[in-house]
Amino acid sequence: MAKTVVILGAGWAGLPLAHKLLKYTLPKIKDLKVILVSPNTHFYWNLAAVRGVIPDTFTNNELFLPIQPGFARYPEASFQFLLGKASKIDPDSSTMEITQNDCNKSSLSYDQLVIATGSQMLNEMPFKPVGTHEETLNALHSLQQQIKAATSIVVAGAGPTGVETAGEIAAHYGAEKEITLVIGGEHVLGSSAVQPSVSQIVEKDLRKLGVKLIHNAKVNISKASDNGDGNAAAQTTIKLSNGTTLTADLYLPLFGVKLNTTFVPANLLDSTGSIILDKTMRVTGTKNIWGIGDVGNLEPKQVTVIDAMIIHLSSALDAVLTGKGEVKEHKLGKPMIFITMGKKYATGQIGGWKLWGLLVAYVKGRNIFVDTAKAYVEGRTLRHAAM
Repeated sequence: MAKTVVILGAGWAGLPLAHKLLKYTLPKIKDLKVILVSPNTHFYWNLAAVRGVIPDTFTNNELFLPIQPGFARYPEASFQFLLGKASKIDPDSSTMEITQNDCNKSSLSYDQLVIATGSQMLNEMPFKPVGTHEETLNALHSLQQQIKAATSIVVAGAGPTGVETAGEIAAHYGAEKEITLVIGGEHVLGSSAVQPSVSQIVEKDLRKLGVKLIHNAKVNISKASDNGDGNAAAQTTIKLSNGTTLTADLYLPLFGVKLNTTFVPANLLDSTGSIILDKTMRVTGTKNIWGIGDVGNLEPKQVTVIDAMIIHLSSALDAVLTGKGEVKEHKLGKPMIFITMGKKYATGQIGGWKLWGLLVAYVKGRNIFVDTAKAYVEGRTLRHAAM
């Protein structure tokens, strides 16, 4: 009897997981079928978006890679790529409703379901997918033109995305643009569990790049003038919680994410919208639903943890589908963070160890791993592990 695995999401977790099942589990189960569901025809290498928002730093082909060609080497009957997204799931009947990109609805049944739908930026900035491939590409091109036109930019949010974006723009344009970073706490990367010395290095480097830092402030109100359009910066007035009012040609709100879990039954979610997983990465209260990546509540919502999660879940699914072996607990990894601000300034941390800045700049800062994107999307390698 055929066994169907449906994977919702073709991003950092879902795409390589589909490849691993087809490469390693399919030879053991000849009637296995993997159905990959995503609204995107292309994989967005959004690790590089912090630099990619600057015009002419990367080509479209470097940032967006087609998904379908990488699966051509598997038997046609064993794989289906469905353009759309889940609108509801019914765990009791192991079925779901899919809203396809053409707005038609269809029903899917599954033996095993993997939810890997990821997250979006809270303010729908194109540092993550904002919809279909075309919608994300258009949003990115629009932002590139706004950044090009602006002479003053305020970035709110001092997590990795905000820090790196402010640093990248400052490193690229120098004194041409006035960059201000609004920091919600006493230091940058406050929610990233980094050592104080790492935060200090980042702030020191940002100042070297000419970025103005405003600490202990959050944006209360931002209002853009009506004289901008999609491809031109609109001057924005930004009122901060400390009473300061800023005016900038462009305002980038780079704080917070919203999880793509609205289709998941509420009883399977925690108060943040994360899916409640047990230690094996199975959705608590279900027998055949799993979660991986940003949607889950086990690990930090960072791409650095994805390799280990893929390796674990592919092994767990292999054990369940073949009826051989046991489903083990997922071992949580060491915290890792790599911060680059242009090609020269960088720092990072693995576990309790602070990394040498020149090493991070060499490994990540040169091109933010875009040279590895093709092999990743084609299922030939994980980011830092063999496929």
